[in-house]
Amino acid sequence: MMRFIVSSIAAAIAFVGPASAELPRHPDAPARESQIGEGAQSVSIPLNDGTTLAADLYLPDSAGPHPVILEVTPYGRRSTFSFSGEHAFWTGHGYAFMVVDARGTGASGGTHTFMADARHDGPQIVEWVAGQPWSSGKVGMRGSSYSGTYPIQTAIGRPRGLACISPNANFQSGFDGPPFLGGAFMQGWALGWTLRVTPAHAGKAGPVDYDKLLSHRPLLTADLAAHGVEVPVYRQFLEHQTSDNMWADVHLSLEDYRRINVPALTFTGWYDTTLPGSIANYRAMRGLAASSDDQWIIVGPWDHSGASEGGYSRDTGQPIDRIGALAVESRGHKPGQRMAREFFDWCLKGTASRPAWPSAQMFVPGQNRWIETERLPSPLVKSRKLFLGGSGRANAISSQGLLEAAPSQNALDEYTHDPANPVRSDLPANGHRAIAGGLIGPVDISHQLARTDVLTYATPPLKTPLTLLGNARLSIYVRADVPDFDMVALLEDVAPDGAAIRLDSGWAGVLRARYRGGSGRLALLKPGETVKLEVNLGEKGHTLRVGHRLRLSVFSSAYPFISVNPGTGNDIATDNASPRSARITILRGSSYPSALSLEVLEPRAQPSK
Repeated sequence: MMRFIVSSIAAAIAFVGPASAELPRHPDAPARESQIGEGAQSVSIPLNDGTTLAADLYLPDSAGPHPVILEVTPYGRRSTFSFSGEHAFWTGHGYAFMVVDARGTGASGGTHTFMADARHDGPQIVEWVAGQPWSSGKVGMRGSSYSGTYPIQTAIGRPRGLACISPNANFQSGFDGPPFLGGAFMQGWALGWTLRVTPAHAGKAGPVDYDKLLSHRPLLTADLAAHGVEVPVYRQFLEHQTSDNMWADVHLSLEDYRRINVPALTFTGWYDTTLPGSIANYRAMRGLAASSDDQWIIVGPWDHSGASEGGYSRDTGQPIDRIGALAVESRGHKPGQRMAREFFDWCLKGTASRPAWPSAQMFVPGQNRWIETERLPSPLVKSRKLFLGGSGRANAISSQGLLEAAPSQNALDEYTHDPANPVRSDLPANGHRAIAGGLIGPVDISHQLARTDVLTYATPPLKTPLTLLGNARLSIYVRADVPDFDMVALLEDVAPDGAAIRLDSGWAGVLRARYRGGSGRLALLKPGETVKLEVNLGEKGHTLRVGHRLRLSVFSSAYPFISVNPGTGNDIATDNASPRSARITILRGSSYPSALSLEVLEPRAQPSK
């Protein structure tokens, strides 16, 4: 069975490339120079409902009180997925440093509900910390992934003492990944992540036999089939598949963003699985927050694990010089930890001036340079549309058909999605590493697309370089003979030798048709009806060189990155019916202008630095 590679990294797990022998350790780069937990004081934090949270407190040798840097994590306060290994760095610079187990995780009491507790518990934690005798009364929050999203949710409550946040690699919505992406359930991620944050089973996750799991029904009990235990958070996801009351405290409204009144410094990367959420949150805070003038974001050529450190390994302090198949260029690193310290020195200590950084800095991969702007998208970025066309077989990986103008004649392409033989996402290739149902980083997928259920559309070989620097979306006209199906879309950089590098951060390019009206609306299809689907492919940062081609691939499965759509239209959690094969028809031409919309960097745009 051919397997297609799509990234579905767990929120706290990422592939880190080997340390470079040529790029030296940055003098201000992070390093775990002390043992996690060494010198920590165990602290209990009482909440209003009687729940007690467990925390580790690290204090400087000098007399206090001290400004406090705080992280709240679901991964265990002494886990390598937390920032605990940095404690000596921060205490050495005069900060108290605290890591807290989130509600219902680690040694903390209560029941864990995915991110829903943050806006209630976060303000209480901050106010408690601010009132302690060892605290100066000023608190800054730092984190990445889940613990990077927690500060944004906390800031909505405007707790006394919260002075600033560094919400790195954060996400915006449970329906833009994770645990749902375009309405499709991120099964590979969910089975691994939920077990990790369940205290009774944390650290016990073993390999999952996804071949065996493919035929398991219903999806709600896949935790038992995979791990032999019921995992409450996994089932919680499947019991709340639309924007109901559980998600009300997770999704951020416009009014929520307006309430944020603290500065924020965010790091993310073009290969960071939470890139779409990080950019969406920055844009909303830059446009709406009471502190809109004090919002900063840095987007580099980094993955999920290295983003918060500006492309340096938190474990070794060495620069990460390769992400998947791509080398990180010489100027592709930033001293992330030093920049975070400068930020906190300003907003917590008042010993440094306000950072003079531009509001947004974006690395341009393939050009080895950064551009600076005060808002996103940058004025240097322009929109470009490519229409689906072509006269060859779109089922062939050599197909062309991304055109500057809509073709005058209508045409169609078809394929059959067989739920028993899905396009796969979990096959390691070319020496890269697959985790949680997918592969980490940009990889060569040239050998994974030779299937009759994958359609491809490509540009002719480029005569001038093409730099993608922003959002990509696909508007596509489709009909099917089933009441529900998935549309998966992927962009690739195809070299003259046929190598095809996938261009996505991992959580982009999926839409379950029943959710085409949004996460709060569920509408099955009438078999045979034509619908227009809007598929968000996420943010891209990549330069295609002369002679290369931009290729769009579309298909209807990426298992186990997303659960296989059975085509029945039934509730995916409880569906026990036999799956149905789906005949999918893509329409294109003057009456059906299916098109790819891109944000591209102007060819004549000059580097800012």
